[in-house]
Amino acid sequence: MRRARAGIIAVFLLAAFAAAVAGNRAAPRVEPSAPPNLSATAEIRRSFAAPGIVTVAVTNRGTAPVRVLGVELVSDSFAPLGMQETDVTVPPGETPRDLTVEHGAARCPDGVDSTAAPATAVLRVATEDGAEHEVAAALPHPNGTLDRLLREACAAEAVAAAARIELGPLVAAEDGTLTGALTLTPQSGADLAATEVRGSALFTVAAAEGLPAEGAIALAFDAHRCEGHAVGDAKQPFAFTVWLAIDGGEPLAAPIEVGPAQREALWAMLEVRCAHAD
Repeated sequence: MRRARAGIIAVFLLAAFAAAVAGNRAAPRVEPSAPPNLSATAEIRRSFAAPGIVTVAVTNRGTAPVRVLGVELVSDSFAPLGMQETDVTVPPGETPRDLTVEHGAARCPDGVDSTAAPATAVLRVATEDGAEHEVAAALPHPNGTLDRLLREACAAEAVAAAARIELGPLVAAEDGTLTGALTLTPQSGADLAATEVRGSALFTVAAAEGLPAEGAIALAFDAHRCEGHAVGDAKQPFAFTVWLAIDGGEPLAAPIEVGPAQREALWAMLEVRCAHAD
C-alpha cells in the first residue's frame, strides 16, 4: 500500500515537472524596450516667462507615445537642481510638448557677458510596455535661449549686489492716476544711475520729473490697456522695470517689486481710469 501511494505521488510530481518545463519552453522571451528617440530644445514661452524658468520642448521621433515622468536641465552654466517630477505624454510626430523646468543659480564667469555652456535635458520616461528609461537629449549649442536666460540671471545678481530697489506707497492724484517714489540705495559703495523706467502690458510707468542723478525717483502710473481680453490675458501685469548703470557700465534691467497693497491700488486705478475711458 505504501509502495502504491509513493508511486502515485511520484507520477504527480513528474507530471508537474513536465508541465512546468513545457510552459517554460512555450513562453516567449520578452525583450526590454529600447530607449525612445526624443529630441529637445530650450524655449521661452510668454505664458511661463519668469526668473528661473525655462521651457524644454520635447519632440518624439519614434512611433509610439512616450510618457515623461521627470526632467532635469544639466549645464555648467546653472547650478544643478536634480530631477524635477512631471507627467506629460509626448505623442509621436513633429509637434513638441512643453515641459516647464526650473534652472539653478547662474554661473557667471564673464559677468553679464557670460554665454551658456552646452546643455542637456535629461528625461526620465516610460514607454508603452511600462519600462522606464533615462534619455539624455542634447540641446542645440550655441543656444540663444539659454544665453538670454543666463545673461538675465547674471544681470539680476549684479544688480542685487549693487543696489536695493524699493517702491514706496502709491498715492492717488486728482486725475485718478497714481504716484509713488522709487528709492535706489547703493550697496558696497556702488555708483548708481537710473537711465529708464518701463511699465507693463496693462500699466504705464514714467518718471514724472525726469531721472535725477541721485535721490528718489518720482514715478507716475496710469492705465495702458482697458480691453477685457488684454486684462484677462495679462500674464505679468506688474512686470515693471528700471534700468541701472552701475559704476558707469552699460545699463542693466532690474525688476521693480510691487507689494500686495500697491497691486490693489493699481487694480483699483485701472478700474477707475478704464471706466472714464468708455
